[in-house]
Amino acid sequence: MREAGELVDINLVFGDHIISCHKVILAGRCDYFHRMFLINMLEKNSTEVVMKEINARTGILLVRYLYTGLIEITTDNAQDLLSACEMLLLGALKQDVEEFLCSHTESNNWYQL
Repeated sequence: MREAGELVDINLVFGDHIISCHKVILAGRCDYFHRMFLINMLEKNSTEVVMKEINARTGILLVRYLYTGLIEITTDNAQDLLSACEMLLLGALKQDVEEFLCSHTESNNWYQL
């Protein structure tokens, strides 16, 4: 339905990329959006939310994750995903990204005390 533009009620703007979504899906899967759409914030009645802190590539991955529960974490996207997860209060995904980063960090990269 999202890809077909059916019953979408919010556009997320990541840089110059706009993704049409359903508030109920975003709010049901993400505490950040849940709070945004239920509290008397400006975005509650808006049809567009500009996500300045998240780039388009990461935004696309996150929307797909919120709709499907699936995401591919790579060395190219892990750092951006980690920052976005912190902002969006996506604790489970943040933990997955942290585990990915730990498993892909060589021991000679660790800071010695």
